Amino acid sequence: MFRTSRLPEKSMPGIYQDFLHNLPQATRFLGPHYSEPAAFVAKAEQVCAKFSGEREQLAEMLLAYNRRMGCSGAAEGQIEKLRDRRAVAVLCGQQAGLLTGPLYTIYKAICAVKLAAKLEEELGRPVVPVFWIAAEDHDFSEANHCYVQDKEGKPRRIQLELVHGGEPVGQLVLTELAGREVLAKLAATVPGSEFVAEMMAWLEEARSLATTPVDWFARIMAKLFAGEGLVLFEPLLAEARPLASGVFRQAIEQREEAESALALREAALRAEGYRLQVEREPGATLLLLLGKKRTALYRRNGHFVTRDGLFRQSEAELLARAAAMPESLSANVLLRPLVQDKIFPTLAYIPGPGELAYFAQATALYPVFGIEQPLLWPRPGVTLVERRLTQYLEKYRVAEEEILQGLDKALAREIKKKSELDLESIFAHLRGHLALEYEHLKRDLAKLNPQLGVLADKNLALVYNQVSYLEDKAREEDKKKSEVMMRHFLALEQTLKPNGKLQERVYCLMPFLFKYGPAFWEQLVSECPHQPGHHLLYL
Repeated sequence: MFRTSRLPEKSMPGIYQDFLHNLPQATRFLGPHYSEPAAFVAKAEQVCAKFSGEREQLAEMLLAYNRRMGCSGAAEGQIEKLRDRRAVAVLCGQQAGLLTGPLYTIYKAICAVKLAAKLEEELGRPVVPVFWIAAEDHDFSEANHCYVQDKEGKPRRIQLELVHGGEPVGQLVLTELAGREVLAKLAATVPGSEFVAEMMAWLEEARSLATTPVDWFARIMAKLFAGEGLVLFEPLLAEARPLASGVFRQAIEQREEAESALALREAALRAEGYRLQVEREPGATLLLLLGKKRTALYRRNGHFVTRDGLFRQSEAELLARAAAMPESLSANVLLRPLVQDKIFPTLAYIPGPGELAYFAQATALYPVFGIEQPLLWPRPGVTLVERRLTQYLEKYRVAEEEILQGLDKALAREIKKKSELDLESIFAHLRGHLALEYEHLKRDLAKLNPQLGVLADKNLALVYNQVSYLEDKAREEDKKKSEVMMRHFLALEQTLKPNGKLQERVYCLMPFLFKYGPAFWEQLVSECPHQPGHHLLYL
């Protein structure tokens, strides 16, 4: 059984900290606090009463997509629940990172399935966990790589080499060569274990069935969460685009109301001393043109245009496009949550710290669009602490807070402690003391026989040789202990704060799966905390 310890977070956006502590200056922008059970009861009723989405159409689309990705019967069962008019959903989302991307992606998904199960029991209504794969994202540089630990414990980057011209990641073609190169690099990098062959075979099978990087990600996630029934959703699905059409049309028709609401909200956030997570460009709309690239749309001289002026349409023309070709439009970062909550009856959303900060702006749009805002459940942060590292932390008395803050202070403390043992001064003092005592001895012995004084000099030389031998041994031991200590701290840093960042923001799940196998995964899903805040999970 894993041991957990929750730590305070001090390096996140101010509004994130304030929301965790249920401060009114944060909840006025983000909605009722997740610690209030009554808020979930009321919100579930409000969401179901206001939700106007097509449940049957949604369920059929999700069944078709998740089956293509190799979902389990548990996932199909979760999807079927959405047909119930009382059903609500817990959503989280992330880019389709290589080999699932940073660990925090996994923690979001675990939180979604655990929170959904908890709320379903408490509310007595179906609650479905859904993972929104950000396939529309065009920043492939953020999703084309992952980090694993190599055989020496160092963080190593593995990258998926695909030609990217700015199109959404979900439109990229996963070539067999590029996928195989990733797995070859992975196999050559990670330490050997009894689980490597099994894990590699599973990843290769998922790769062989995938046509895009998003497919590969989805197939891995479907396999990982087969027992929990996590439902996967990709917004680029042809069947999904019409479901967003209404929000796109509202963004066009009610742009002035939306602009006014955002401007008022941003002024209020600044007045509270909060930094805006999203700095909007003058004239920029909430929509992007989706083609080979995602291109921002601006309102200029009564028309909607791209920055380069190659696209130009009137309001009527863009409204017609939104109705007839919703696949040609995309929501920006502030509108995307409303598209999500138009498609799904969202009871709760699980944002990371940055997401929560931009939600403080986006929530101003919900009343304008007539969509019920979900409750926000901040994503839990987790640092995995392996048994060997636990021993090092205990040996050097490293406080848990120092793990997140960085280990520099703890290392400096140990170096200072060692420096208090000054071997050079200790042995210099001993030699001086011996020389003085032997001078006294020589004078006394010379009274018996002058030759004894000569013998005393020879004897002192022999003693000096023994002292030098002892000093050499002491220095060897001191060096050995220093080297061992430095290796221990290096292992702590490389695993717990790789590249000076939180573990969950660097490493992917694979090095842990390869080292500990399927049983580790089952235990992680079972025991990983879902409560907000940062947690140390001792393996």
